[in-house]
Amino acid sequence: MNNITQTRTRIETVTVPYALPMLLAVNTFALVALEHLGGIPVWIKSAVAVFLSF
Repeated sequence: MNNITQTRTRIETVTVPYALPMLLAVNTFALVALEHLGGIPVWIKSAVAVFLSF
C-alpha cells in the first residue's frame, strides 16, 4: 500500500510541471492549423488584436 502512494505522488510531481507547456503547445499548433485552413474568422482576429494591445 505504501508503494502505491509513493508511486502516485511521484507521477503527480513529474507530470504537473509539463502539463501546462504541453497544453500551450497543442493549443498553438491547433491555432496555426486553423489559421492555415482559414478557419478563424476576421472578427475574432480583430478582437484578439484589440485585446492584446492593452
